[in-house]
Amino acid sequence: MGVKGVLLIVSGIMCLVGFLVVFLGYKKKKRCTEPAIAQIVDIKRSEDTDDKGNKSYRYQPVLEFRVGVETIRKPAGVSSGKRKAYKIGDKVNIRFNPMKPKEFMTTKQKTGALTGVGIMVAAAVIAGFTLYFA
Repeated sequence: MGVKGVLLIVSGIMCLVGFLVVFLGYKKKKRCTEPAIAQIVDIKRSEDTDDKGNKSYRYQPVLEFRVGVETIRKPAGVSSGKRKAYKIGDKVNIRFNPMKPKEFMTTKQKTGALTGVGIMVAAAVIAGFTLYFA
């Protein structure tokens, strides 16, 4: 198998990944239908260091909300590079899965459709260049 074959396989895998990102985000949005109000009870900080040793941080709010008698406390599916983006005590509108309340998304959270489509477009460009130039 030559370079052309490898590039076509890579673009096919990328296309599949892009499709899965779109599909899974859409399915999660369809499952999370029950509205609720959660409160930010903590903020998780994660650290990343690049090749030059520069550190950057991501901040992820930990949300807490009640469903019946159960209290659910879990990190949100969003994060920010800005510490001041989230404040403990702030209220957040969410939608949760009534069959599995630990699955939720904020109302501002994206499904990943744009990212998935971007991956698929990149895969198509790679495949196109491979077929045209190789």
